[in-house]
Amino acid sequence: MGTWRASVAWVGVLAGLMLLLLAEVHGRSHNPLVREVFSTKWKKIAETRTLHPANLTALEILEEMEEEHFSIRVVINKRHMTIYRDDQVVYEKIGVYNGYYITHTGMHVVVLHPSRGHVMLARQFLTHEPSEDRNLVACLDSVMPGNILIVVAVPDAVMFLGPIAVARLEEMGASRIRYLARHETWVMVAHTPTRPYRPPRFYPVLKPNVTKPAVPLGRVWGESLTLRRLIVNGTTSPVDMATYVPKFEAAKCAWHQEAAMLDQRKFCDSYDGYIRLCRCRDPVTSSLRYSAPKIEMREVIPVAMLTAIKPFNFYRQLLNLLETPGAAQTPILVLIDGPQKEIIRLAKLFGLDVLIHRPQGEKGSTTLLNMHFRFSVHNVFNFFPGVDKAIILEDDLLLSPDFLSYFQQTAWLLDADPTISHVNAFSTNSYPDVAYDPAVLRRIEMFPQFGWMVKRNWAQDIFQFWVSENETADWDWWLSGARQRQGRDALLPEVSRTFHAGAAGAHVTGWAQEHLFNNMIFNQDPHVRLKGLNDLTKDRYEKKIRRDIERAVPLSLTKSPCDGPILPANHPGPFKIFVEARTNNDEYDSFFVMQTCLHGYIQDTREMFRGTLRYNLKGRFLYVVGCPMSPFCESKIWVNLLRPSVELVNMASDQVYPWQIQNYPPYYLERFPAVFPEEEFHMQNLLYVYHNGTRVFNKKIASVN
Repeated sequence: MGTWRASVAWVGVLAGLMLLLLAEVHGRSHNPLVREVFSTKWKKIAETRTLHPANLTALEILEEMEEEHFSIRVVINKRHMTIYRDDQVVYEKIGVYNGYYITHTGMHVVVLHPSRGHVMLARQFLTHEPSEDRNLVACLDSVMPGNILIVVAVPDAVMFLGPIAVARLEEMGASRIRYLARHETWVMVAHTPTRPYRPPRFYPVLKPNVTKPAVPLGRVWGESLTLRRLIVNGTTSPVDMATYVPKFEAAKCAWHQEAAMLDQRKFCDSYDGYIRLCRCRDPVTSSLRYSAPKIEMREVIPVAMLTAIKPFNFYRQLLNLLETPGAAQTPILVLIDGPQKEIIRLAKLFGLDVLIHRPQGEKGSTTLLNMHFRFSVHNVFNFFPGVDKAIILEDDLLLSPDFLSYFQQTAWLLDADPTISHVNAFSTNSYPDVAYDPAVLRRIEMFPQFGWMVKRNWAQDIFQFWVSENETADWDWWLSGARQRQGRDALLPEVSRTFHAGAAGAHVTGWAQEHLFNNMIFNQDPHVRLKGLNDLTKDRYEKKIRRDIERAVPLSLTKSPCDGPILPANHPGPFKIFVEARTNNDEYDSFFVMQTCLHGYIQDTREMFRGTLRYNLKGRFLYVVGCPMSPFCESKIWVNLLRPSVELVNMASDQVYPWQIQNYPPYYLERFPAVFPEEEFHMQNLLYVYHNGTRVFNKKIASVN
């Protein structure tokens, strides 16, 4: 009997299921048979999605959506940040602590093709350090309209996310980025909008405190974030956001129909971040290669452009170089560390020759860079067998408009004086307070750095002394050794012809970029005629410096050099001050105090000439002479010799920081426990932490505990 009743019950259940599957009911099932035949337990199950009837219309809609849309999913947690397109990984960064930060920290910008979905651009910006926000702004300004934009903030991405970067993200459609605090996570998926073209500005400008949100122009398909509710260590919860993005045709331009522009059209359909090259109206073309104004050319000096894994840096510098007067008359060779297809295709668009170096060394090691420089310095002369000199150029530099003219005017000095090893385009003391005249050069004891010219015989000689693969030293510091220098000096301009515009690079962090390089100046006059070149040969320069120091007005400091102007008013100079120093190591911090108080380069004394630093203070020269190390010391000066006290060194150290951070964003945000629910809902429970130590919560100023 029990078996028979069980069989009847199962028949009833199966019959009810068949009725459900055959029913043409939309949404949840409300078939009356369900209520009559099923028990209460089965009725509840039937009302859930477990026992929905087959809805062919819904299935067809889903299939159409899959054909007409991309499924985008973004997963962010402490271990990784991953972007999926239609369940396939298209971008991933693993989070590993590298001794300084978690490797997936910062802002990630990924652009997908609007109809095919392949990755057109993928960049990470370490905005937990200063300076990188400028590169983020330049990247957002360089994307084409109509592409799929995915932006992800992984803690602590907003630490140095400046107001201009926030405004650009709001233009793209971000609604909550202005209120995102430290340790919090955010993601947005949108289509890039059509905007007026902005010429990119890579070198520093004072950052305004933008308080009014920008007008959103982009079409947002998904935005998600997680907040911290308690003040505890660690970051917020993970984010897992999924959305559908409709497929669109890529931008169509009139020039796409031109047969001569086929390669450029294919390049622009493959990559993003090249708006000057890919825009519909007046794009840059291959004709730029030979369009620069001509200059007086004394000899052929090719430029070797060294690059590796950063196509954007190469593109930025390539346009800069091609627009520099003299570029149309100058051979250019691109040397890539590894077969980077994007850079190769870009170089070929402008008809440039390319050499590819097989990378030597582990990723991130000094060996990788050391060997690429050795390969490049050696092979630029092999590629151009008829030239005697070459210019070596790293890809993270901006160039002055007289960059090529500067080298043409100084090239003869390498022939005239064998004690000159190279000519630098960069000066580490090219700061507005200590550098003044772009027509003046100096002779110093320094290695090549940030754009330099050498002769063929120097490249051949130095090849055997180059740092080996087994050494961990950097190639430039290695070249400063006595065996490599062989008593030779370098020439460099008082005002630089290059500007270091990299951050988060192989050697320069965002901190170093902001504190050391972003306050520097570089020449903007394309017509500078250099002066005093005949006095730069060894004997004449030494005599000139000695003569200037002998007739200079001695200074005896009665107060800290950081307290104000140290030069007497209404006196043309030159001036001199003697400080105690026995070697270039600056044992007593004597040079450090002077460099710091005058707002010069503070890391070391690399720009010395025979124990002496020379500064140009608004047209008046000051010589800082280290004694007893310098041959320019005088026996009678010992009573006025400056040897700074510990207090003076500490005072100088304290005063340099406000000068270094003058271009920081005004503040960063911390999340504070909300008092009212609406405060948390609107994300306004924020603590504004200013870099001068002030904290502001809800517009009420509170001092630091």
